[in-house]
Amino acid sequence: MRHANKYKTPHLHHDDDLIVEIDSTDEQHREVSCSHKHSFYSVFWIHEGIGNHIIDFCNYEIVANRIFFLRPEQVHLLCVDNQKIKYSTVQFCEDFYMLFAKNSDKNLPVFVDLESEDDINYFMQLWQRLMNEKLSSQSFKFNIIQGEIYMLLFRLMRIAEDNTKQLQQQPEIIEKYQYLVEHHFIEKHLVAQYAQMLGVSSNYLNVLVQKYLHCQASQLISNRIVLEIKRKLLDTSLSVSEICYMLGFNEVSYFSRYFKRQTGERPISFRNRMNKLYKK
Repeated sequence: MRHANKYKTPHLHHDDDLIVEIDSTDEQHREVSCSHKHSFYSVFWIHEGIGNHIIDFCNYEIVANRIFFLRPEQVHLLCVDNQKIKYSTVQFCEDFYMLFAKNSDKNLPVFVDLESEDDINYFMQLWQRLMNEKLSSQSFKFNIIQGEIYMLLFRLMRIAEDNTKQLQQQPEIIEKYQYLVEHHFIEKHLVAQYAQMLGVSSNYLNVLVQKYLHCQASQLISNRIVLEIKRKLLDTSLSVSEICYMLGFNEVSYFSRYFKRQTGERPISFRNRMNKLYKK
């Protein structure tokens, strides 16, 4: 059995607000070779490579013309067979993301597959425009880069929607519920709170979630809370009690029982296991 290596990708530094790279390959010593999270947005377009991209504790296969989108605070690790990978990337701070966020109430998926030559050519040209603008010193540089990133993200959104047209179409209320959970899970733990924000009953919301997402509406909230707990447990500078109060729990004992009920292990056990798995 071949073992995938932990691959080192470029990082946005504190004095940068944008990184653009095209056709990078076999880069070394660019970042720590363990699971980690960023304070910026990242788009990775895979051109060649075999392995897995672990994002928020889920494995995603690395295949050609797959574009990964990473948000701030997401934990990720590239594991590539034989350390051979070719990719293009753009990483940007919140200022460049604001225009997209202002005009979208939907979340981009973890990855999008490019299946047509038109899409591949579009992104090749877009990446080159970003690179050219990054290197330029002309006026309105920020505005043009922000506009290009805006186009990049909405083009990814369009492709994602086109790729799922053959699946059962979800009603808009489901997408709004998922969006609200993503943005309010720390202070709102009850389905009734989201149902009120959506102007529907809890029962109706639960019926829709069960029909289209095949789980209870409450499970979406629990899943998001547990994901955030896992992310924060990787930060060994935070104690379990600090994480407990940061995520809206009032008692550490209840917090630990909640996490064990959802995952089957105590928070400290999960932390120790992840440290052994990712940080050797």
